[in-house]
Amino acid sequence: MEYTKAFDFIAEKVEEELTKTGYTRQKVASEGEDKDLVALFTGQNIAYSVVYFTEKQQMVLRSCAMTDEGPDNEWKTLSTWLYDDMVATQKDAESIANDFIDGVSNATAIKRAKQVKQKKKKSDDGTADPKFLAKRFVTYFPELKEEIKNEEDCYYPFRGATFAKEHIAPKLKPYIAKANSKELEKLAGVFNVQYGNGDADTRSIITIVLLNSLAQDEYDKLSEYFDEDLSKAADAGRKYIGKEVKPERPPKKTVSKMSTLKNQ
Repeated sequence: MEYTKAFDFIAEKVEEELTKTGYTRQKVASEGEDKDLVALFTGQNIAYSVVYFTEKQQMVLRSCAMTDEGPDNEWKTLSTWLYDDMVATQKDAESIANDFIDGVSNATAIKRAKQVKQKKKKSDDGTADPKFLAKRFVTYFPELKEEIKNEEDCYYPFRGATFAKEHIAPKLKPYIAKANSKELEKLAGVFNVQYGNGDADTRSIITIVLLNSLAQDEYDKLSEYFDEDLSKAADAGRKYIGKEVKPERPPKKTVSKMSTLKNQ
């Protein structure tokens, strides 16, 4: 059974079970060069995700706590199954689905949800920095790989806002103009994940630099697939279009590696 069909089957079975207790399936898109498949389910206190890691050929059930801004992304693996669609069958997919259903509905799962009596307050800052954000777009714009390398070679620290404005933003417009709904959903998925995981600088770059570079019709096409957190932040960020925003503070001393070599 082809792995995408198996993933859809398993995710649907888990969804059927979780909806009984008030969980909601969220819109998420595959991400990264390996195009891992993800299904996300959120409840009041707990989030579950079913993931298929294509490189490892693994079907995984994970959970994490919910915060005021959404899943805290501190995922804990609950169950892992090897799924090689060259040999796996419908029966294998059914076995995984049954195991995952048990994982979200057994006594331990009920206890897990009750133990988190109150949503955690997510820290203002995630861990993903602007350079990490830039690298996530290489899948869509391969030429960024060389442009990121040039930035790293010539400047320290990495000029996140400047790089995004000069190298990423100009590429978004033509991509969005030609993209179909599935491609737009995947691109929005990158923004959703990176905004959720990003530090304060990364979040500002996403809303003020990248999304505010889009015309309203372009923004409307893409924002249709934003999750709740990004949608609120991006809509608020649109109010700053045309207004002066405090510029990126330059480092005290910017030295190119080439200059350093010449002085040696």
